[in-house]
Amino acid sequence: MANVKKLIERIRIKINDTASFEFQDNELLSYIHEGLSVLEILLLSNKVQFNITYLSSAASVCPVPEDMLEIYKIIYNKNEILLKDITDETYGYYILNNNIVLPCTNAEIYYIKEFERYNIDDDINLPHIYIEYLYNNAVIKALSRLEFNMETEKTELMQLSSLIIKTALNNNSVYQMKRYNGYTL
Repeated sequence: MANVKKLIERIRIKINDTASFEFQDNELLSYIHEGLSVLEILLLSNKVQFNITYLSSAASVCPVPEDMLEIYKIIYNKNEILLKDITDETYGYYILNNNIVLPCTNAEIYYIKEFERYNIDDDINLPHIYIEYLYNNAVIKALSRLEFNMETEKTELMQLSSLIIKTALNNNSVYQMKRYNGYTL
């Protein structure tokens, strides 16, 4: 398990700012958070299932959870309820005015939850490869602000992105066969 402070220290070493002359911790933390957002988009766009959680809805209208990125599936009586178009008259759910409108009550809503955003003193509960992605992304952001040539770092980030997707989509992957701190990959 990694710590945000230690990750920021690693970033500072790479960008040659160990004395905190150029960057405040909060700015580097914002680069880490931006990396989390990009990582979520990368995983979602490649249809990778990650960080799935659920909630039970006793009503037929349920507010969209603040931490929801995408609905994974909705189950009622062990059957999956499909998404429908609002104009369609078929059985299904839809999202309207920041609410999930269900055709029934007592459904289980499984959704992909956004990654936790961290504070300086927090531990990072992500697989090592994701932490490396956040590290490289923050280094690139910092170096680009300083207008350095970052070809090596960009190449490393692209290779990491590709490796994350290949690992997550590979059915023989260790990540596919077990849960990693609640993140099903």
